[in-house]
Amino acid sequence: MRNRFPAAAAAVALAALTACTGTEQSADGPPVLAPGAPGESASPASQQQLDAAAEGLEHNKADIRYIVAMIGHHKQALVMTDLADDRMADSDLGKIADRIASAQEPEIEAMEAWLDDNVYGSGEDAPDSGACFPGSGHGGGEDGAGGCPVQVDHDDMAGMADREELDALEQAEGAEFDTMFVDLMTTHHEGAVTMAEEAALEGEDPVVLRMADDVVAEQTADIDRMDQVLDG
Repeated sequence: MRNRFPAAAAAVALAALTACTGTEQSADGPPVLAPGAPGESASPASQQQLDAAAEGLEHNKADIRYIVAMIGHHKQALVMTDLADDRMADSDLGKIADRIASAQEPEIEAMEAWLDDNVYGSGEDAPDSGACFPGSGHGGGEDGAGGCPVQVDHDDMAGMADREELDALEQAEGAEFDTMFVDLMTTHHEGAVTMAEEAALEGEDPVVLRMADDVVAEQTADIDRMDQVLDG
């Protein structure tokens, strides 16, 4: 999975250097350099390399679907961490719940910003997030319905808790809540890791790939922390 990132980073660097001149080499300015192979120095990029770098930064539908789905996935995690505030007994688990919320709130903002920049366009208002999920009362069941670029069903997001599980969590307190929270959040995190790994295989946008890589690292670490607290 991580083997794709050096190439993506090189494409980003190459594209960034062309920002002032587009994809054309400037006769008046310094040449745009293409990264060399390990141990080799950089060399002036050909027009073909510039075009390939620009094309490589294109996102695809897998990128969009991942971002839309993960926004909804993260929002359910925040629902569970909000319940932990006055129900959780173990203070160490409480710190993990706070950590999860602190990580996922800015990630949602970053993913929404990516949609604004890459899908909706400048000056266009993004739809209500509920428009992306059929059955929410905000949108239809087809891509593009309700202004959302894709439609994502609840069952298509691995690890999501159902309504009955969330209701049971809301009714629990103390040690019962702690155990139920860890069970649901572990399943939830494992689902997010699965979604991120799929995005790494099918997506193209380097920013989306980096965000997916971060989800794998962060949520795997959270699972380990929750296991350690329960084992202790």
